[in-house]
Amino acid sequence: MKLKKKEEGVLFKKVLDYAGDYRKTTYAAVAAMLIGILMNILPFWFIYQIIRPLLLREAMTPEYVLWRAAAIAVCTLLYAVFYVWGLSLSHRSAYNTLKNLRISLQGKLEKQPLGVIQQKGIGAIKKMFIDDIETIELLLAHALPEGIANLAVPVLVFAGMFILDWKLALLALCSLPLGFVAMAV
Repeated sequence: MKLKKKEEGVLFKKVLDYAGDYRKTTYAAVAAMLIGILMNILPFWFIYQIIRPLLLREAMTPEYVLWRAAAIAVCTLLYAVFYVWGLSLSHRSAYNTLKNLRISLQGKLEKQPLGVIQQKGIGAIKKMFIDDIETIELLLAHALPEGIANLAVPVLVFAGMFILDWKLALLALCSLPLGFVAMAV
């Protein structure tokens, strides 16, 4: 069954309501992953700073190159630290949200008449508590924080391109309509 965008938003909000205090942890996970993604993009800026003087035949000192190489190494290390930390936070939040969801479902199940429970069967109840709820983990622990962080990548890259050379950025944007035409064909 395909959900409409509005229904998806309501469903997602309902699931996040079960996060309770861990909602802040989810937001912290998104922030940590955004910082990690930024640290993954910054090395390209430092590489640009090394290549540009070479192309323009400008003189460079060894200290100039070494400083940028060290910055690339630090950014790579910070990327790993922030990204793993963000994943850790997102999983902590996701599993606590699933725990709260299961506790709520248990409370609702306990209020049902025994006949209704017997009619559903143990297999259906087990599937609901384990399999159905576990599918939400992928959304909470991966799709939300990683999706937001990875959607920020093109925005940051184009912003950086506009800062460096707006003509090059506009030229890069020209490829989008061509890509859509190719996909349509």
